[in-house]
Amino acid sequence: MIASAGGAAQRLHALSVDVEDWYHDGEIPLRDPPGERVEGNTLRLLELFAACGARATFFFLGEVAERFPALVRAVVAAGHEVASHGFRHRPVQRLTLDELREDVARSLRLLEDVAGAPVAGYRAPYFSVRVQAREALDVLCEAGVGYDSSVLGTPGRGGGPRLTCPRSPFRHGNGLLEIPVAMLRVGGIWYLPLASAGGLRVLGTERVDRLLRTFEREVGAAVFYLHPWELDPHSPTAPLPGRWLLRIGRAGVAAAMREMLQRARFAPIREVYAGVLAGEDCSGGLRPPGGVRAEPA
Repeated sequence: MIASAGGAAQRLHALSVDVEDWYHDGEIPLRDPPGERVEGNTLRLLELFAACGARATFFFLGEVAERFPALVRAVVAAGHEVASHGFRHRPVQRLTLDELREDVARSLRLLEDVAGAPVAGYRAPYFSVRVQAREALDVLCEAGVGYDSSVLGTPGRGGGPRLTCPRSPFRHGNGLLEIPVAMLRVGGIWYLPLASAGGLRVLGTERVDRLLRTFEREVGAAVFYLHPWELDPHSPTAPLPGRWLLRIGRAGVAAAMREMLQRARFAPIREVYAGVLAGEDCSGGLRPPGGVRAEPA
């Protein structure tokens, strides 16, 4: 919470955007991109955020930044944080360590050159870093990543409500800071990444807002995420099994997102978690709730 101009407490969360086009979901080769829409959709997002007084962390895919460097600079000029989404939209598990090392380093070099400032954050495509992936996490550390936001807490051994990692910021065994996307508790048992445009599509603003309030009580500030194409009802969908579900409710996402941005204050990850990024103990006011713990890394 922070104090608003009128003195009342105002909710504070982190907002994040994975800047990729619709076809990156299907890993369609970039040499002949079919119907690019990422530039226009991201500019519309910038307009929406400006109108609602929200700022965010934009995790840019390197391929997008390379094709649209002016888009990166527009994000910086609007006061947002630029972070890396890797260079090519490929799951970490499908890369060798050398390929991952090159992919991460290439994206960081490009983004820092275009943005004119250091880039601290990284989020893997498909949230494909796992808490047990020691070697991949070491690659991120070696590359100079300041924080990762790739790990989703999933059911641990034996299933049930126990997750493989905390829902609040924590440090991996190699010291890398993890700032996970919010896993919202549904039905008192299940934890899902519904602090997202996908959550708004499926549940609506009121329900997501109630789940976020529960998260605030149990954990603290949440990391919300979305993709530019999710607010574009005319954007195609990758021709993959089950991807048609991504179209359900998309026409109402822009209005739902606008309402969500008016219910709380949203800022970049680097600001919301400035304390832990500066080295404060993650176990202080950001403890995971009872029953949720990290499995041995």
